[in-house]
Amino acid sequence: MNKYNIEDMMCEESLPVNSIAMCNRLIEILRNNETNNIHSLCDKNLEDFLRFKKCLWLINSQAYGQMGNIDMMDEWSALCGR
Repeated sequence: MNKYNIEDMMCEESLPVNSIAMCNRLIEILRNNETNNIHSLCDKNLEDFLRFKKCLWLINSQAYGQMGNIDMMDEWSALCGR
């Protein structure tokens, strides 16, 4: 039996709203792969890298809207006051 994780809900009709659970899942994925670096997941476990990205998508969808576009340069400028 496969474990159902919060990131598996990404393609459902309604999305999860528990940000803490999503953040905890990101930490769990990193710990399971004995790393603290997202890029290490590419080399160690591509499936977990995709799971990690799904969790990030869910968190970003809460902050920016489900179909929002994020301009990282604009965000950097806004967050760094430049």
